[in-house]
Amino acid sequence: MTPEQDALIREAADLEHATVTSFLLDTVTARAASVIEQRRDVTLSNEAFDRFMAELDKPATAVAELRDLFQRHPKLPEA
Repeated sequence: MTPEQDALIREAADLEHATVTSFLLDTVTARAASVIEQRRDVTLSNEAFDRFMAELDKPATAVAELRDLFQRHPKLPEA
């Protein structure tokens, strides 16, 4: 951490009437939750959702490479 970063964080924590530790934990926790939410949820326009659903409704087609792979290795390895 640079001295400038340290001073900035300490000033922000002081303005929030928080310890540096609690300020950092609150900030990092909020950022982590935001990152997870952005990666977990997918937001589609109505048009994109309709196209997505139409693709899901189409009959499944076999992928030759996957079929061959599962014929060669019918059981996945245990984790």
